[in-house]
Amino acid sequence: MKTPSLSILASLVLSASTIGVLGNEIIEDRLVSRHLQKRFIDDKGNYNISFYHVNDVHSHLDEFRSTGADCTDPTKGCYGGYARIKNVLDEQRPTKKDSLLLNAGDEFQGTMFFTYYKGDKIAETINQLGFDAMALGNHEFDLGDEVLADFVEKLNFPVVAANVKSANERLAKALVPYHIFPEHDLAVVAVTTQTTPDIAKPDKGTTFSDPVKAVQDTVDFLAKEKNITRIVALTHIGFEEDLALAKKTRGVHLIVGGHSHTLLGSMDGAESKYPTIAENLDGEEVFVVTSYRWGEYLGFIDVTYDPSGKILAYNGAPIHLTNSTAQDKKLDEEIESWKAPFEEFAGVVLGESKVELPASICRTQECAIGNLMTDAMLASKGAEKGDLAIINAGGIRADIDAGPVTRGEVLTTFPFGNSLVTIPMKGSDLIAGVEGIVSGVNQVNGKPVTSFFQVSKDVEIVYDPSAKAGSRLVSFKIKGEDVDASKEYNLVTLDFLATGGDSFFEKFKGALITLDTQDQALVDYLESDSPVDPKVEGRIKTGKQVPGGAKPGTNGTTNGTAPVQDEEDSAAGVKRWSWGLVAAGLTAVGAALL
Repeated sequence: MKTPSLSILASLVLSASTIGVLGNEIIEDRLVSRHLQKRFIDDKGNYNISFYHVNDVHSHLDEFRSTGADCTDPTKGCYGGYARIKNVLDEQRPTKKDSLLLNAGDEFQGTMFFTYYKGDKIAETINQLGFDAMALGNHEFDLGDEVLADFVEKLNFPVVAANVKSANERLAKALVPYHIFPEHDLAVVAVTTQTTPDIAKPDKGTTFSDPVKAVQDTVDFLAKEKNITRIVALTHIGFEEDLALAKKTRGVHLIVGGHSHTLLGSMDGAESKYPTIAENLDGEEVFVVTSYRWGEYLGFIDVTYDPSGKILAYNGAPIHLTNSTAQDKKLDEEIESWKAPFEEFAGVVLGESKVELPASICRTQECAIGNLMTDAMLASKGAEKGDLAIINAGGIRADIDAGPVTRGEVLTTFPFGNSLVTIPMKGSDLIAGVEGIVSGVNQVNGKPVTSFFQVSKDVEIVYDPSAKAGSRLVSFKIKGEDVDASKEYNLVTLDFLATGGDSFFEKFKGALITLDTQDQALVDYLESDSPVDPKVEGRIKTGKQVPGGAKPGTNGTTNGTAPVQDEEDSAAGVKRWSWGLVAAGLTAVGAALL
């Protein structure tokens, strides 16, 4: 029998206000059903359970500013932090007869807590929260499978990965394809994005299978062999992929996701409702939730399952963790104490910026901090003969304030430790690479490109976001000259990109000679060229192809007519490159983030 839609269940709804209160916290998108007045199993066999969830915390153990930087001035607003999350959970979970706390991955990477301690302090922290299960994010593989195995073995809850086959014996042994909670007659199946080999550094031989097939195969097994019909998909594949998963499977009615840093709810900037409801292959409702990024929100949804495992009603919304949210004192003090070993190192002032350098816009357009970084790369030791530098915008992780710039800010903004490389590249390959970036699809192998980009001085790129993918690049110049398809150029980029990361280029076939790390290049640049005053200056812009104009690379030239900036096209470009998935849009992280 087909589950009634929520519109049919409207008679059950007591309120659908846009603002509600959960404990001392403000929540949005509240829908309360009479089914939820009676908890546990009612006389019709309906079962009620609450889910709390986080995703993409990226080692933000402590509170932070909205930009992701350390919260040194509370008057400017402080958000998140596991001490706040723990306090809310300790207050709220005892009021629920049944609840689960789920983690949708990407605990690694983003702050000095990870740079200095790797996964140790993250594990120590989240073990105190009472998580019931965790999915693996792509960033969990940033330091390889052995470091990840160290992390997973320290956890006191299961790490679920139905579509990951690790080549590392320790990690393979530590992962499970699903986890059953007998007391709830419920199972969790988890999957990780297939793009992980392109945006992280898993061991050679570690594979990531199709998430849709992995979920469906596991659901079918659980239903047939274990008689489990209440199944939650815990995913790190991105919001749009979660919706696709919902539509392509049967037997899953709740998806708790991460990866795309998507904000759901009724607050300003939200991309969709919390939950967003899709229909599965059987025409049944699937509830999709995710909780933004960095732990600024704690996801909360309370659902009622009927005896067949379908969801009848829900109640919930993200809980915003702000200055007004109390922190768990003991955990807060513990996290503060961990800062001591790296605070002196991180506090060293390297130079000064005359302007604020915001990071979020880098994922959609040219940005000043991207210009600063790529120029620093060209000026770095060993890269002096470079013709241009290109980086992935997904690797720019936080703002840098105007004024003194510290080592900690540099490491927080560029935390991945990627090395610079200089590689020879034919103009035709450069053109194809840039075309792939602005089109969102690699022009050689057809793989999705998973980040926007930033380029160095003396580079001018114009593209038309309204044109057909594969024909969007309008003009590509270096030092005022059209890129020559037959000429060889020296490209300064990151080892991550040179080996196929984010699908910018085909994997470089020659031996890579690595130079300084990306963060060290910026450290040196700040120390030698401060104060810096980078500006957006038209290195990357949108415009229309001139009728009859030559396509880039045709007869060794690009179209030399400078197109006029088009605001409508610019907006389309922003939408295309919102952080997460290229086809659907990403939402402020870069993955390589996302």
